[in-house]
Amino acid sequence: MSLSAEYCSGKMGDRGGGGGGALAHQRRLIQGLLVWATLLTLGLGTLITLHFNHRESPAPSKVQTPGNIIQANIKETPLMVFSPNWKVSDKVNLLRWKTVRPDFIKGEGKEKLMVKEYGQYFLYLQVTLHPQEKANHTITLQSEKRQEILKGLINGSKLSTIFLANGIPLDSNDTLHVTCHPEAKIQASHTETYLGVIKLS
Repeated sequence: MSLSAEYCSGKMGDRGGGGGGALAHQRRLIQGLLVWATLLTLGLGTLITLHFNHRESPAPSKVQTPGNIIQANIKETPLMVFSPNWKVSDKVNLLRWKTVRPDFIKGEGKEKLMVKEYGQYFLYLQVTLHPQEKANHTITLQSEKRQEILKGLINGSKLSTIFLANGIPLDSNDTLHVTCHPEAKIQASHTETYLGVIKLS
């Protein structure tokens, strides 16, 4: 006794073939997930923007000009900036830094920078190779206690600049240093190569 194809299809559903209903359901789920991911990304971006832009209200007794506001914000921000301390003609492996604004990290003109106090820090680093450099180079920001904090590859034949950033807790007396492997000529202008540290808490 045999059953017709229409009967089997009606009773069992289309399990082996087209799967049109399941595919449509899967597409709807993926679209929903993409919408949620987009909303979460926008929300996170907004929160980060608000966090860094939030400042205390200026005292009402003072007349505020744009210049005064910028200067006040610079003084309030726990920020340290380091600029290159080598010649552009030098091939460097361990990068030396000079302090632009001394504060919670010390090490003027040194390869290693020492953290003075424990806290949450946001570190950012930009390194630009000399135009003559065409090989691949690995740039690493390391901490003595936490090992690698930032690491990236510069493809010398296509790109000459790398920007890296990360938020991380650092202990007091921990040291930071930046290496380039293999050694290379690195641009010494503070607009092309720099290291910055923001103390978040």
